[in-house]
This record gives sequence, C-alpha cells and structure tokens, in this order.
Amino acid sequence: MRLEPEFFEVQEKRLVALSRDYTIETRKDIPELWTDFWAREWKFTGIEEQAAYGVSYSVRPDGRFSYAAGRNIDPIPEPLPEGACVVTLSAGRYAVFRTEGAVTEIPKLFDAIFSQWLPNSGEKQREGAVFERYPYDENASPKSMVYEIWVPVAS
Repeated sequence: MRLEPEFFEVQEKRLVALSRDYTIETRKDIPELWTDFWAREWKFTGIEEQAAYGVSYSVRPDGRFSYAAGRNIDPIPEPLPEGACVVTLSAGRYAVFRTEGAVTEIPKLFDAIFSQWLPNSGEKQREGAVFERYPYDENASPKSMVYEIWVPVAS
C-alpha cells in the first residue's frame, strides 16, 4: 500500500448529501448508504464536477461518526430534496492519497493513513472533515476504481 500523498490547497466545497451515523464496527455498512444515495436519483443543476464524495465528519468521543455520500453542487438548491443535507468541506491544505483498486480496500487505507502515515509524517491533522473523492470513470466497478482520500492538515 502506497502512503505517499500529494498536497493541495483548496477552496471550500458544499455538498448535497445523504448522511447517516456509524461506528468503526458498523462502517462496513457504508456501501448501503451509497446504494440509497444513487437510488434517489436527485436531479440537480449546478453540479460542479462529475466526482462523488464520501465524507467522514462529526467524530464523537465514543467513536461514533457521521458519514455522507454527496455531490458538489453550486448553488445549493432550495428547498433541498427530502432526506438531503448540506455538508461543507473546509478550505485549506490537504494530504491526498490517490489509489486504484477495489472499493473494499478503503478501510485498510484509512487505517494505514491514521496509524502509520500521520504519526510518522510530521504533519498535524487540522479541523475539518476527512473525505473520499471518487473521480468520474465510466469504467469504474467495485473491484477496480480510482479514489482519493483527503486528510486536512495544518499548513
């Protein structure tokens, strides 16, 4: 597993998303959220890019966290579709881990980033959501797709 990030400074993004709460033990259920998200077939104008985002945020002391599947939309539609929420990705510097492989490998990559790379990198994680970015690829499948993990780090 390659743990060599690129670093990017980015502007704030706002996503229209579907969100649920998870734990480390229940994160295996996140694919069901994605299935529900795509099944809703929300129709938007103003899609900023064809990528999809998976966002881990609102981590609580007991280990629970919120996870959202969404798209970068501008302007945010009003009213929001039923069941939708807005999730904001903060502006700033990110360490970006880009890889290609099976979507089932994402938890292993997350674990390696936070247990190996971050403690040994000299970088400090800053406030803000950690997220996955899935660039549009018409040939993507659950067994082979390009994805990125973005970790907010202090400048």
